[in-house]
Amino acid sequence: MPDYGDVLEKWHKSGIPRSELTQFMRRSDAKGILQTLSFLAVLGGLGYLAFRTIGTWWAIPAFFAYGTVYCFLNHVMHETHHRTPFKSVWINEAVHWISGFAHGAEPIFDRWGHTQHHTFTYIIGKDPEVVTPRPANIPRILGQFFGIGIIKPLPIIRHALGIIDGYTRELVPESDWKKMIWSSRFWLLGYALIVASCFYFNTVLPLVYTLFARFYGAFIPTLLNDTQHIGLAQDVYDHRLCTRDVYLNPVISFIYWNMQYHIEHHMFPGVPFHALKKLHSRIKDQLPPAYGNVWAVYKEMIPTLLKQQKDPDYFVTPKLPEPAPVSLTSRVDAADGRARKEFTERDDEGNLLTWVTVCPSDGLKAPDVVSFLHKEKYYAVYRLPDGLYATSGKCTHAGAILAKGIVIGGEIECPAHQGRFDIRSGISTRSPACDRLELYRVKEEAGEILLAIPGQPLSHLRL
Repeated sequence: MPDYGDVLEKWHKSGIPRSELTQFMRRSDAKGILQTLSFLAVLGGLGYLAFRTIGTWWAIPAFFAYGTVYCFLNHVMHETHHRTPFKSVWINEAVHWISGFAHGAEPIFDRWGHTQHHTFTYIIGKDPEVVTPRPANIPRILGQFFGIGIIKPLPIIRHALGIIDGYTRELVPESDWKKMIWSSRFWLLGYALIVASCFYFNTVLPLVYTLFARFYGAFIPTLLNDTQHIGLAQDVYDHRLCTRDVYLNPVISFIYWNMQYHIEHHMFPGVPFHALKKLHSRIKDQLPPAYGNVWAVYKEMIPTLLKQQKDPDYFVTPKLPEPAPVSLTSRVDAADGRARKEFTERDDEGNLLTWVTVCPSDGLKAPDVVSFLHKEKYYAVYRLPDGLYATSGKCTHAGAILAKGIVIGGEIECPAHQGRFDIRSGISTRSPACDRLELYRVKEEAGEILLAIPGQPLSHLRL
């Protein structure tokens, strides 16, 4: 996979100590299950009420309410794209596939597209989720309020037939092709069964409650989704300039999975939905002021879209706090400017190793990770309950610095796209992580953590 590490490092990060950020990134099965079951209970309740109104005029508002909540399954899929709602991977993946199917998206292909959106947020030509580049395509925007253009079955059909086009080859690693193909086939089978059930039971209701709901219930979800980026800057590496926060009432926040805190979500995508409000409170003084409500966004957005018809270069520039804060989220080069111990020796096999000081022993607690930059190469040094480990320091998917992520069990989770690696073996355990990490020797000596770097000696020999 391409190394987009330099791109990911361009993005501005608000200052927050790593110890706090790590706590925000903690996952919870209990909170994820409670949110999911509550959401499904609301959806099921509205579906039942809509059924009871069939044959009356009340069916119109009842099915509109049901379809609205149904369309927010998009945000269930979105959260499980990032694998943050649940601590248990299998729960996340089960909910991911079901919600993706209901939304009308094949979840594996869609997840890879979403990783690209987070790498290149509103970088035109590279972000596949740009609703419309400037000048705004107003008919396209209006069409999405009625579900037009949201479901894209043609790529799913091609993948189900085993056809992997050039775009898919660039986006999805070969290791995921087989899973994507079979997932696409199950997707087509599922919708075929829904259509068949309509004939079998002689009713259109199975489609009304599923596929058709993506159209008649799209208005409010689209109203919210369009507040996230439209009308702001493009081709900038600062989420504060290309993404919005907007305050919503508790009911909408619940079915929207707190995505109104969208700057925070893009800045720290490893933070689960339930922690976004607290994260917002923690760093809001470093962000542009949040919009008071959705109407406040549209009062600004609509004139902006109209102006862009004549002036495609026009966009809204949020007011940033001054001075810009310094990021405290990364502990790169953990020696903190101290004089490093550095010596060279041969191991038992005769290999030449250069040992370099990483940080004081008490600077790395278990379980955690620190990033170390040496001769323009990143390393990640970990302390687990059973000892110290070291790997190459950048994710093999897109080059994110791993030490900005979180240690979960014996794995390191990438901060950019939530792929994972086994720390002890370096093997990738969860996409979008792909190739394995390199392993390095690490030890403690005289109150310091030392990393062994293979190669020629950088100072005097100790043989």
